[in-house]
Amino acid sequence: MKITVAPASTRTGAAVVRWLLTVESRSVHVDGLYRNLDKVPSDFDRHHEFKATQADVSDASTLDFSGSDVVLAITPPIYDGRDIAAHADLVSRNVRSAAEQAGTVRRLVLLSSVGAHLSEGVGEIKTNHIAEQIFAAANIPEIIFVRCTYFMENWTMDVRTLKEPKPYFYTTITPLDMKVPMVAINDIGCAIATEIVKDTPPTAKPHIIELRGPEDYSSLDVQQAFSDVLKKQVDVKAVEKEGLDEFFGAIFPPSVAKDWTEMTLAFLPGGILYKNPPTDEVVRGETTLDEAIAIVNTEASI
Repeated sequence: MKITVAPASTRTGAAVVRWLLTVESRSVHVDGLYRNLDKVPSDFDRHHEFKATQADVSDASTLDFSGSDVVLAITPPIYDGRDIAAHADLVSRNVRSAAEQAGTVRRLVLLSSVGAHLSEGVGEIKTNHIAEQIFAAANIPEIIFVRCTYFMENWTMDVRTLKEPKPYFYTTITPLDMKVPMVAINDIGCAIATEIVKDTPPTAKPHIIELRGPEDYSSLDVQQAFSDVLKKQVDVKAVEKEGLDEFFGAIFPPSVAKDWTEMTLAFLPGGILYKNPPTDEVVRGETTLDEAIAIVNTEASI
């Protein structure tokens, strides 16, 4: 079985590849696409069933999925102020076209997000809606959308404040005791790898899976997890709704900040994110929030 991961350079792409390379029940060959081959993890390069291919999903001329049985499509995020909707449309059409032209692809799996059934009011998540619409119409026998909930590792994207003498972190998820579904990247990798190599066909086209962690968590749970892992008291600073524009505006270009504010509001009480999402199956990962943060601490020394 030849599997193409387009692209493999994201954190989730790497997690899927790592799980695929552990499959022993069948012959699996993974072709990972990278714009920059210097970004290929050394443990992948050493594996005899892995091949790194220089390609760019935003450039259709670089994509060749010949001989592939399964394609994993990932919409890489952009934060430089470009039109995220146009970017999602471009890369999705490029990957879909390459998969169709290969003539051998029987299954296409898309990494997506909760809220992808909505076309507006969800900010950055609209890129997943665009991707789903494009891939749903692909001339591929089997289509699977894996809609992930909030990444646990998002809490560790900027660890500078956690290294202060009095460590703290910011949260945009309020009230502080409101619990939301979260999932670890390792569990995303496992769940998607499972769908890729599964022998049985999906029950629908597209088949929609919602991926969650073992339980839901609040910002207070995150505070406790940080305190437990770092073995010191960690404070939490809430960014209320009225402060979201200023908060994200200090991090991203204006257009990106607007999308992140809208996406956050969709998560909060009264938001639209979880209103009647169509789902064929709910899968729960096993990694707890404490475990996910501990893994990051081991790898990055928070």
